[in-house]
Amino acid sequence: MNLLISLISDQTIPNVLCIDYYKPDALLMVATERMKPKIEFMIGGLKKIYEFQNSIYSEEKGNLWIISVNPESPADVEGKIEEWFKDLKNRSGEKFDEVIANITGGNKIMALGLYNAVKLTKNLPAKKYKIAYIPIRTNKIVDLTENCYGTDKCEPSVNIDRRLNISQYFASNGIGIVAKDDSIFNDGFNESYPQFKLAIDTKEISKFIMQNYDSLNNFLSSLFHELKKLEINFNNNKHHLIDIHCIFKGDNREQVLKLIEELFNFRYLSDFSITPVSKDYKNPKVNISVDITEPISVHNTIGHNKSTEVQIKGEIKKHQFEFLTGGWLERFCFNELKELKHQEIFNDLGINVKVRNLSTGMEAENEFDVLFTYNNNLYMVECKSLNQAHDSETDILYKISALQADLGRLTTKSFLASTASDNIIDKKNHPGEIKESLLKRAKLLNCSIIKPDNLINIKEEIKRELRII
Repeated sequence: MNLLISLISDQTIPNVLCIDYYKPDALLMVATERMKPKIEFMIGGLKKIYEFQNSIYSEEKGNLWIISVNPESPADVEGKIEEWFKDLKNRSGEKFDEVIANITGGNKIMALGLYNAVKLTKNLPAKKYKIAYIPIRTNKIVDLTENCYGTDKCEPSVNIDRRLNISQYFASNGIGIVAKDDSIFNDGFNESYPQFKLAIDTKEISKFIMQNYDSLNNFLSSLFHELKKLEINFNNNKHHLIDIHCIFKGDNREQVLKLIEELFNFRYLSDFSITPVSKDYKNPKVNISVDITEPISVHNTIGHNKSTEVQIKGEIKKHQFEFLTGGWLERFCFNELKELKHQEIFNDLGINVKVRNLSTGMEAENEFDVLFTYNNNLYMVECKSLNQAHDSETDILYKISALQADLGRLTTKSFLASTASDNIIDKKNHPGEIKESLLKRAKLLNCSIIKPDNLINIKEEIKRELRII
């Protein structure tokens, strides 16, 4: 039998990975009173990894022990671990084949106490021992008991092959995914998750909008505000009738109208069939009528003030509403990053993820636009598609701050993907560069801001930030 000793702290992932790697017969958890709930989270993460309904480690089964220590006293940590060794020997006379001490968690004082307890005690109930440590941002376990003085023929570390998916990462930190059936996430996100499938189905139309965003920007902004003004409640009905007029300014009106026609010809928007019919261009207003086979119809009016009016009339569903009011950017980013998942660079990738605290049962107020796991770290991408007049330079990062708080600041890095150039780009002091005040705020949140002009290459931008070759 092997025993693994773990120091418990806010960072549960190193302990979960170490337990998963060694697969010990028994666990000894060393924790402060405040950190004891983390033990249950770690066991929950292991259950997700092995797809077990029941715990593989528990005090009832006699293969899990927990001791409380003073985190400010190495002597207390060392003494209580030695005392536990003696009690075990007196109680059952049991000895382990190996004791593995993982000193990655806890604080430095606790790590020193555990190190001494295993390294120096004369009552160690084991034939041999090992002291393990997982360096930050690595997937290696370093064996501190190896006597290595040089680099030649010295291999004190082993690689961790396990790569956690989003559900396993969340569960290890006491967070659950809000969905009808959590079992769909055992192997990561897939098309059984409705938002995942919707994102895949709208890959081409999302990319079309991103490629033509500069031309469609004013139309999309007007469409956003008109749809939001309706305050539609989709809880009662699956679809709603709309009749809205989008008025927007801009040059190259014929080009924009052609792009709008192409946009509504995509299959996703109810299989529109669009047939522009031009009338007298000398008339103060030029009408381009549109014949729609499905519920929605589009009607364009061009006036002499360089404003364009588009009437959108018909039946709209919730997922179409979400798409047209900004969801297209989330789906564009998702589909671009999905290529990295196909290449097995990212382990898991999710979109529109809502979570709840497993201890309190409370749901987070916001949802995550895009999440992915890479090298056993969790990353989030917040997408903001339009300039909002009420946004200040730093308000644009508010949601990222709120989401990180919901996760207990678990993400190692966040990304802001926004087309809202007016809120991001400095047009006075450093034209073309991100505003300095926004950069300072983003740095505090460990967030990288992707310039609007670079969003079309978001996959390469994130690879560069994460130093993926």
